[in-house]
Amino acid sequence: MEVYGPEALTFEERERSFFYSLPEHSGNEPLPVFFCFHGAGSSARHHMKITNFHKLSDKHQVLTVFPEAVQFDPKDRMTKQWNEGREENAAFQHEVDDIGFVLELIHWLRQRHSVDDTKIYATGFSNGCAFSLRLGVECQEVFAGVGGVSGPLVKDFVEATHWLKPMPMLFIMGTEDQFVPFDGRYDSTYIIDQLLSAENTVRFFANSWGTELAKHIEEVDEGENFAIKKHSYLQGEEEKVVFYSIKGGGHTWPGGSLSQASVLTGQVVSQLNATKVLFNHLIKFQR
Repeated sequence: MEVYGPEALTFEERERSFFYSLPEHSGNEPLPVFFCFHGAGSSARHHMKITNFHKLSDKHQVLTVFPEAVQFDPKDRMTKQWNEGREENAAFQHEVDDIGFVLELIHWLRQRHSVDDTKIYATGFSNGCAFSLRLGVECQEVFAGVGGVSGPLVKDFVEATHWLKPMPMLFIMGTEDQFVPFDGRYDSTYIIDQLLSAENTVRFFANSWGTELAKHIEEVDEGENFAIKKHSYLQGEEEKVVFYSIKGGGHTWPGGSLSQASVLTGQVVSQLNATKVLFNHLIKFQR
């Protein structure tokens, strides 16, 4: 595996940076691409640390990309967010075209590497997850599937969306998230608003398949601290949209670095590896 970066390209008169990984011996075969978007106030390096998505490059022959969001106030790291569509987001207020940046980054990658255009995916954590879901809604002709952890879809996209094709998706969220309301009911104790509930986010993507998908729920793990349920939306026997709900789970990347744990974020769930389940679900689909 080879990791490159920070690389940079100029977009909207700003220098935008990113890291990416390639298999050590990729040859000329077109590579699937996984975009991995960090959370608000975080960074590409930190997202690499907690997810280890880049380590999939050699084993699975994929290209992974870790872009950086724009930070507007150097003294306030929370002004560094992806424009997922919320009015209170600094990137939204400054009209940052993060979608345009991602499309330009895909073009940049195509010019330098062999990219499988039918297998481009978007994943992320928290704000980066909400942005990934926005990409799945607004760039249906580009992405073969989307997903992430702890970042439901912004409500405003629901009424404005016209599904052109089915969109595979996998979503993970803890019921005790103190940053984002699991049930979509915002009050002053939460930091983030304007988002759908976890369940409605998943159902929205399930509806992209047009026909009513069969829903199956199974208990994955009944641990001392967490109870994990897998909600599968099936077409025949094939899982198209999947939701892992973690009873007692907080605002962390399951299976990731233990350094994420704190009083605010909660513990790190070890019974579920978010990187693994996201990859295994999405890689099955192509545009």
